[in-house]
Amino acid sequence: MEPLHFTLAQIEAFTCVCESGTLTQAARRLKKDRTTVSELVDYLEVDLGYPLFERRTRPLTLTPQGQLLYRQARLFLHEAEAFSRIAGQIPARVDTHLTLCYDLFTPRRALLLLTQQLAQQHIHLDLIACERAEAEKGLNDGSVDIAVFQALNRTVNDSLHWRAVGSVSLAVYAREGFFEQSPVSLLHLASKTQLMPFRDLPPALAARLQIADRIARVNEMSLLESLLQSGCGWAFLPDHFNFERLEGVGRVETEMGEKGLTHPLVALWKPGRVNAAVLAALERCI
Repeated sequence: MEPLHFTLAQIEAFTCVCESGTLTQAARRLKKDRTTVSELVDYLEVDLGYPLFERRTRPLTLTPQGQLLYRQARLFLHEAEAFSRIAGQIPARVDTHLTLCYDLFTPRRALLLLTQQLAQQHIHLDLIACERAEAEKGLNDGSVDIAVFQALNRTVNDSLHWRAVGSVSLAVYAREGFFEQSPVSLLHLASKTQLMPFRDLPPALAARLQIADRIARVNEMSLLESLLQSGCGWAFLPDHFNFERLEGVGRVETEMGEKGLTHPLVALWKPGRVNAAVLAALERCI
């Protein structure tokens, strides 16, 4: 590639002088001082090796070489403007991929809506279900961008930011007839096996979710559903899962009342990894 003998500023100044007729008018249009515009044109003539204007006339007139160059300069500026527009649109066109981790209690419909909304902004999500400890490790090493989990009522790692993004309503679910009386007391809940859909059960989470002395950890939802249907235990589960769709499984009335248990959800992320638009979309969807 041959070296260029001009700059974009020189071509812009030359074209503007051609169209304005004087250096003063060109300087006003370009919002530059007259001396700067004059020097840009002078240096262009020196670099090219031939004059572009007849300096003896007022307004300035083009030399034959200048007339030929003006047409090409105008086309060049049109191309430069088109390039500038395309360059400005590049950030909006480039697809961004983010990894979002979530636990089993995160509303699936919310994740679907979030995926759809972010796709319109050219942001695509990898959705990974995992335990919170695994997600926090990924946030710290950069393999995870954002996580949505139940609040643990403890201090978050200093390197992470967090924000409340909604809540989930939990209720007791079991096979019909699993409990002999209704409403079921906490004592009766404690006497039966509780199915826990988490491999890890931090103390803060256990304090809110664990009632029974005997628990069975089952972190695969389809298997947990089968265990409920088989009468192998009861579980605290989110209402949004609609477990009434399972044959023989229903919501159990307890002494805690109709509202059951409400648990807040939080978003976790590392500063600089997630922009405000993603967080705003997350709050809208959950």
